[in-house]
Amino acid sequence: MNTSREIAVELRRRRPFDRMLSAHVEWLAAKLEMVKFAQNTEILQPETPCTELFFIHKGTVQLEAIGNAADDKKVLAELVEGECFPLEALEERRPVFSTFRANCDVICYRLAIENFDELKSMSTVFSDFCKYRSQSFLEQSRRVFRLHFSHKSDEQQRLNTPLSILMSPDPLTARNDDQVRAVVAKMSEKDVDAATIINDDNVPIGIFTMRDLLRKIVIPGGDLNIPIETVMTTSPRTLPVSALGYEAALLLAEAGFHHVILVDKGKLAGIVTERDLFNLQRVSLSQLNAEIQAANSLDKLKRCGSDIHLLAESMIIQGVTADHITQIISTLNDQIITRTLDLELAKENLKEFKVAWIALGSQGRYEQTFFTDQDNGIIFEIPEGQDADSVRAKLLPVAQRVNQALDFVGFSLCKGNIMAGNPECCLSYREWQVKFNTWIQEPTPDSLLKATIFFDFRHLYGETSLSDRLRAWLAEAAIGQKRFFHLLAENAKERTPPLGFFRDFIVDDNKEFPGTIDIKQNGVTLFVDAARAFALASGVTRGNTRERLLAAGDLRKWPQSEVNAWADAFSFLQSLRIRHQFELMQNGSKSNNQINPYELNQLDRKFFLESLRQAGKLQKQLSMDFGMGM
Repeated sequence: MNTSREIAVELRRRRPFDRMLSAHVEWLAAKLEMVKFAQNTEILQPETPCTELFFIHKGTVQLEAIGNAADDKKVLAELVEGECFPLEALEERRPVFSTFRANCDVICYRLAIENFDELKSMSTVFSDFCKYRSQSFLEQSRRVFRLHFSHKSDEQQRLNTPLSILMSPDPLTARNDDQVRAVVAKMSEKDVDAATIINDDNVPIGIFTMRDLLRKIVIPGGDLNIPIETVMTTSPRTLPVSALGYEAALLLAEAGFHHVILVDKGKLAGIVTERDLFNLQRVSLSQLNAEIQAANSLDKLKRCGSDIHLLAESMIIQGVTADHITQIISTLNDQIITRTLDLELAKENLKEFKVAWIALGSQGRYEQTFFTDQDNGIIFEIPEGQDADSVRAKLLPVAQRVNQALDFVGFSLCKGNIMAGNPECCLSYREWQVKFNTWIQEPTPDSLLKATIFFDFRHLYGETSLSDRLRAWLAEAAIGQKRFFHLLAENAKERTPPLGFFRDFIVDDNKEFPGTIDIKQNGVTLFVDAARAFALASGVTRGNTRERLLAAGDLRKWPQSEVNAWADAFSFLQSLRIRHQFELMQNGSKSNNQINPYELNQLDRKFFLESLRQAGKLQKQLSMDFGMGM
């Protein structure tokens, strides 16, 4: 039998014991008792009270979900040497929901519950590990996926890399009074296509590129002897050196830049180019951006939409998080929609109207995936001497043509007709106020269920002030409306996490996708609906689900660990959904959101289960905050 000293050495090779004080690890080692289980032994059974924590020393332990028949066992996960169980059940003082079975002859170290509690009180590291360990599964799952596709992406592991690693640390610099000729000569000598203009404090005040040289001097026939400050791009947007590659990619997508200046405490630290981010990428981000801006037909915009899919595929293979992928997809989709509006509205004479085109639903939240329909609307201001109906009559035919154009370029028509070409979605500013106010002041479950998509609106095109004013008004109008939030919460709880009594999965029994779970409707949407309710109640104007959870949690003083667990669970479900869609595309299959949990790898299945459990906890928070007795 191993001595406590030998056990302590073994423990220190594992998390979290490698970060704990030696005295605490030695105390734990002295309290552990060795226990052996023969192959096929049921170590723990459903509904059995948890009084001990087991550390696996040798062998593997299988988690089983029990089906309808006694012999209908489904393996949820396999625990290996170094893992412990049933930590979550012990932490929550509840029975286990699965059978824990010895897969072979197993040796464990056993810790009594009273010693478990004492160790948590002694060691903050161990206490935090017990409380938050599910968060680590998300990164592990991404790592598994990256390894799965590593043979395709040796050159594409960049978007999760800190920019401090990717950047050129000694960029070419110039002063604002340097002559253009001298700066261009230095650019040629160093074989670079950009110079950063700095002041005496080494703070970037401008950037000059070869594109600037062509557009501002060569083509117009300008003078090369003028100061660089007259032709540089002033007040360039910058990122800190601690930012990750995806943040630079998002800036490139938003602004169409080819270079991003990096700063450390406000001073120039380096520069990163598109080539640094996408060295061998099949699709160039700035090229795609430029093609969208220059597109003069719907056919070209449709091709750009296909390129966005290629770019997203590359990011998935790199293991980029779902939050970042959906933001970049949505940002590029914004540009295609904006360019479509440019082309279509150029045929119309609408100068007399102040109009804002707004994005709704997933686009409004920056959460679009590979395949999305269009959800949009119009806010307009009524000119003096006209009324809403007469303005609407002029705008609707235009909006309907735009909806058809968007359908052509890749954004399918909304089956629920939530589109600007619908009179109910083409309203004056005052009509939108009345509409929202009716939902808030006189809510009904049915009307709110249909209306939730409208609460996620975001400005996309036209008069920004109209959208901003409506968003600010809505944030103020909703606060304190108890009945409204009670019904909004009840609607958010209409769907519950598809978890069985024994914490296995409840799968769909439909003919087309038997044995699956709709991860959008029965997973992602649970977080989206809850985050919307909390955001509106807290006056949070952000539309993104993860940002809503984090901001509302901060304002409502929730434990940061709980908020992080909800946000990470949502991100994991989105990641699983996007990867599923990607794999269907790879196989030439039609996209869907139906996932068979028992076909996932053990790590994904385990975190899928935990993410759904987090959705249940979030719904309990809804009941606590928005119950009728609140």
